[in-house]
Amino acid sequence: MNTTKDTLRKYNRYSHVYDLFEWMMEHIAFKKWRKVVFSKVEGRCLEVGLGTGKNFDHYPETAQMVAIDLSPGMMGKAKGRAAKADVEMVVMDAQHLAFKDNVFDSVVMTFVLCSVPDPVKGVEECVRVCKPEGKIINLEHVRSKYRIIAFMEELMNPITSGFFGFNVNRNTRSNIEAGGAIIVEDHKFAFFDVFRLFISKPNK
Repeated sequence: MNTTKDTLRKYNRYSHVYDLFEWMMEHIAFKKWRKVVFSKVEGRCLEVGLGTGKNFDHYPETAQMVAIDLSPGMMGKAKGRAAKADVEMVVMDAQHLAFKDNVFDSVVMTFVLCSVPDPVKGVEECVRVCKPEGKIINLEHVRSKYRIIAFMEELMNPITSGFFGFNVNRNTRSNIEAGGAIIVEDHKFAFFDVFRLFISKPNK
């Protein structure tokens, strides 16, 4: 399993080619899904794991956006897109958010829990900073319940985790629930049950 230090090193290392790595899926599906995600955002919103800033185009004009990322390299790429959005950006670990309790109306993660070393701790932190009446939104790729797909994910995971720092075999729904969030919506987007949108409320 990658440590926080491992994850930081890997994302810094390939931050300059990250957009190229995702180019095909971004144009086929990700861009459309990002739009759906941010149509559900309101109020003061925290984006956990901003990456290279691909979500900036979809930030609601009425929302107050704060975005964090573990990797200065990824955030450096995001700053090139920052002119498109009114957003406060901070280098920060998703497992140790430097915010007070109950301060955000919405917390968003897009393809983040796959790379957080302790995903349950990451969710716990999102629950902590989210207001009791707020929402937590996760767009993720997860371990499939279909055996053949899960088998392929297990084969791929040593490569994706070892070289790039993200996992393709995590049971993300269980991690979200273990982190103290109550899932109220679960939408299957693509590849049967692999790409999913979870909308949760904090259990507090």
